[in-house]
Amino acid sequence: MIVIPAVDILGGKCVRLYRGDPTKNKVYYEDPLDAAKALETQGAMLIHVIDLDAALGSGDNLDAIKRILENVNVKVEIGGGIRSLEKADLLLGLGAYRVIFGTAAVQNPSLVQQAIEKHGSEHVAVALDEKDGKIAVHGWKNKSELSYVDVAKSFEKMGVGALIFTPISVDGTLQGPQLGKTEQLVQTVDVPVIASGGVAQLSDLVALTKTGAAGVVVGTAIYEKKFTVKQALETVKRC
Repeated sequence: MIVIPAVDILGGKCVRLYRGDPTKNKVYYEDPLDAAKALETQGAMLIHVIDLDAALGSGDNLDAIKRILENVNVKVEIGGGIRSLEKADLLLGLGAYRVIFGTAAVQNPSLVQQAIEKHGSEHVAVALDEKDGKIAVHGWKNKSELSYVDVAKSFEKMGVGALIFTPISVDGTLQGPQLGKTEQLVQTVDVPVIASGGVAQLSDLVALTKTGAAGVVVGTAIYEKKFTVKQALETVKRC
């Protein structure tokens, strides 16, 4: 299981949200590049960058993302507000390893298909943001009527490279991950599932490896110094 530390950008700063609520944000770095560099120094091999303003439809942080891509030497996956093939093309062209479709994947699945055909499965992921068993969209503000498991199956058939699964109820809470839902998803699809949300301690990483998840996105726990990236990597390696 790969450990993927997160850099969430809101208003040009590196923040963490509580349950996806932009009004409940805590700034950890004034410059997101400093966060990305710190994570790289600690041993991260892949960094998860989310443009929260773009996800919420209130602007974008493309300049900050460009600087991260230009100044770190590890893979970077980017999500948040990618709602056109042109935006995906731009980010991949700037050096992103992988783009993550969220709302657009649900509302316009053919867009994901086009991205896969143009760039290959490895470079395209879909975010499954779950609330009460359904998929949430528009920066998690709205809940659809679509089952996250059904959506996962449809993108598996399409050939997407990875599914990033976030139960919103635990994201940013340090309350522990949703192991049952994660394991159910892993057992339902053959696509690599990356777990996200709720990780609070190293034992959570051990538990997630047992679900069969291919990776885990970690944010708040690292920023709140519950453990370091290095400790996380060592823990997962022992599993």
